[in-house]
Amino acid sequence: MNVIELARQASLAGGALLLFLETAALFGLFVPGGDSLVLALGALASTGTVEPLPLWLALAAATTLGQWAGYFWGRKLGPGLERRVDPDRLRRARRFLGRFGAWAVLLAPWLPVVRTLTPFLMGAARLPAPAYLLVSALAAWIWTGSLTTVGYLAAAWVLRFLAG
Repeated sequence: MNVIELARQASLAGGALLLFLETAALFGLFVPGGDSLVLALGALASTGTVEPLPLWLALAAATTLGQWAGYFWGRKLGPGLERRVDPDRLRRARRFLGRFGAWAVLLAPWLPVVRTLTPFLMGAARLPAPAYLLVSALAAWIWTGSLTTVGYLAAAWVLRFLAG
């Protein structure tokens, strides 16, 4: 195995694993970097080391699966939280999620700490699973696709600029 093949496999597997852990295991609260990771991997793709489409597919799938795992962890652990939270606050939070839940899920990937906590909180608040799974998948694919593309295009521009 040559160095380029090793970099290709490490960027796909490592990037996907980190994005999964960021939302599935609340890893992002301790080790931030999802946005910069996706941008950097997009930049790496512009060098030809990694193909952009498989990179995007791996990152989007891992992010989606991480959000879903975080959601189901929230559903499982949510009842324990309900015993510790003021019932009035919980009622207001559920009302807020009922009105703005889809927008919160769609915008969450662009905000680092929010991206990490939203899946868990949506599960704990018992947001309906089909709605959450659909909207979170859409958000994950748009977020990873847009940042991978921005990283790719920015790096390609810089490389062209440096080449003269």
